Amino acid sequence: MKNALPLWMTFGAAALMAMAPAALAQNLPAGIGGYWKITKMHPKKPLATPGCDANPAFFSKMAHGSRILMSDRNIVWGGASATDPAARVNMVDPAEFSAHHLGAGVTMHELNLDRGSKVEVIKLGSPGTLPFDTIVVLDPSTVYFERCGIFMEAIHDSGFVAPPLPNQQPQ
Repeated sequence: MKNALPLWMTFGAAALMAMAPAALAQNLPAGIGGYWKITKMHPKKPLATPGCDANPAFFSKMAHGSRILMSDRNIVWGGASATDPAARVNMVDPAEFSAHHLGAGVTMHELNLDRGSKVEVIKLGSPGTLPFDTIVVLDPSTVYFERCGIFMEAIHDSGFVAPPLPNQQPQ
């Protein structure tokens, strides 16, 4: 029985160490949840980046128009998903953001991120489960899904389609 107490303490310490990364992770910021529709890719022709093993699905033109569902508990894109993606939200200085993406072949100006203020960057702690590992927030209705210096622009897509107005009815 004397040996049982240290054994329980060992299990307790292991459980705390396993929970620590989850405790550091945050939920996604307000307004990020919901469906996002990919509309553009920046740069148009991706540059080869050494040391980056990107998912080919992310770089294909087939990604254009696809939808990504994000919530605090899940991110789903096609057959790829991440449960509890351990999002870490940071506000990054424009100079630091530019330096980090120097070889990407796209500038902050091309991404409309050159507004002088900090850039909101969400790093996902679930490597390899999704074709992207970073979300860059442009504004409440536009984000970039990024991996290896390729930015997929996406707009918030509620799925709502307004009915046609009376003067738009087919005759």
